[in-house]
Amino acid sequence: MGEEKYLGGKGYQWYKHYARFMNRHLMYRVEYIGKENLPALGEPCMIVSNHQNCANDPLNLLLGLENESHPYVIARGNVFSWHKLITKFFLWLGMLPAFRLDFEGQESLSKNAETIRISGGKMLEGNRLIMYPEGTHQDKHWLGDFSFGYTRLAFETAARDGFAHNIKIVPSAHHYADYFEPGVDVVIRFGQPISLSDYYELYKTKPRTAQRQVNELVRKQIEDMMLDIRDLEHYDDIDWLRQSEVNVQRDNVHCTKALSAQLEADKRLVEGLKAKDEHFWAEVREIREEEERLGITERDIINKKSWGVTLLSILAQIILLPLWIVSLYPNIFHYNIQRLLLKTDKMYTNSWRFVVPVVVGMPFFFILTVLVCGLAWGLWWQSALWMLLAVWPLSEFALREWKWMKATWRNVRLLKVESGKRKVESLMMKRKQLFEKLKDII
Repeated sequence: MGEEKYLGGKGYQWYKHYARFMNRHLMYRVEYIGKENLPALGEPCMIVSNHQNCANDPLNLLLGLENESHPYVIARGNVFSWHKLITKFFLWLGMLPAFRLDFEGQESLSKNAETIRISGGKMLEGNRLIMYPEGTHQDKHWLGDFSFGYTRLAFETAARDGFAHNIKIVPSAHHYADYFEPGVDVVIRFGQPISLSDYYELYKTKPRTAQRQVNELVRKQIEDMMLDIRDLEHYDDIDWLRQSEVNVQRDNVHCTKALSAQLEADKRLVEGLKAKDEHFWAEVREIREEEERLGITERDIINKKSWGVTLLSILAQIILLPLWIVSLYPNIFHYNIQRLLLKTDKMYTNSWRFVVPVVVGMPFFFILTVLVCGLAWGLWWQSALWMLLAVWPLSEFALREWKWMKATWRNVRLLKVESGKRKVESLMMKRKQLFEKLKDII
């Protein structure tokens, strides 16, 4: 990696504008809370966060920070071995590799010294450094174990600097309305900064103790800001409950629809559920599994439409079908290419949906369209203008139309299930009785 500075010039800033626009309109509606807690630009700062959704976590942080800043993020070392051009692009973006025993092997760990030196230097220069001490993304709303790599980096950087600068650690937490659907809400919170200068004297004599005390403060803030479901034995049932009719009934959340308000209500619900016994969980599991057998969800029941409205929706979709087919180019590749790339880790889904289209897909299809139209019909500037003007609205239409089609099909299935009245009436009665038992929490 050498002495390369990885500075963000005009090209970086323009690319950041482009990526922010695409992320906002294709992937996430992000609500940032507590940005006033971030130290001023130029102050050494490390942002430490939970890791919930693969590459989307650092992307949402990178794109949410001020455009004039150039944050850096520590990422998995194996992604830097794909290709030299990809490696250069990652370094240009501000990604630096972290090599881990479980992923890259023992022989790669010595390379971390260079990453620590460069990232620490960037932090002292005033660039914000983003780190994820869990070491890998989770597949549930819970907080994994922390390694002390981030505290080691922060204190070693301060020591190399002669403890001249007060390095601050800002805890942060992500919360997603849905991990796998594009166009959903996300909340990112920033906690109170922790000044390492308060621990410099302790670090000089007891470095491990200083790191442990700082880690406890950071972890506690992150736990308090996120949805941390520790009861993994009943996780599926808890997750079903928090997204069920309970979510509509409590705290008037259905009026504000703010994900941050839903998050606070979810945290209170999870806390209240700790007192429930196994008989209660057996009831929850029975209702949840019955809904799965019938092929319906809580959201389908809440948002149910009549046969008349459903038939009108189908008619409107048939009328719009030609436009939707046109909108599939090139969006069908953007939204479905991950099916070809994903193997076992489902949490990569939205990372591929964002990274592949924005970094590779859209520039590639833009150039391809201009070339084909230009060489075949001489429509060079016309095709370029068309792609610039149409790519976003057609992408938005393709996604929204597809979601509408899926919702309509689910409603048809629900209406067909309701034709067997006794099944649905029995299910609704069980749900009503269950929610009565939750009134003390709601």
